[in-house]
Amino acid sequence: MPKFFFGEVIKKSSTKTVKVLVKQRVFNKRAGRSFLKSTKLLTHDPEEKCNIGDFIRVRHTGVNVSKRKAHIVDTIVKAQEQ
Repeated sequence: MPKFFFGEVIKKSSTKTVKVLVKQRVFNKRAGRSFLKSTKLLTHDPEEKCNIGDFIRVRHTGVNVSKRKAHIVDTIVKAQEQ
């Protein structure tokens, strides 16, 4: 079963590559509260549709697309207005 993440495009790195900021809420049992954890993912954008500020859904491929890319753009949830 594929794993999905939601995040915001923060940079268009090179051709067919975007950097996505994924924020996740993690609960710490010992502290008894939740924290915001953020991760930056290099994501494969085969159609080059994503722009900076877009909110997208990212899918984990299971196989690396390149040395540092293991995720692919699934859908654009909300496009940034220009």
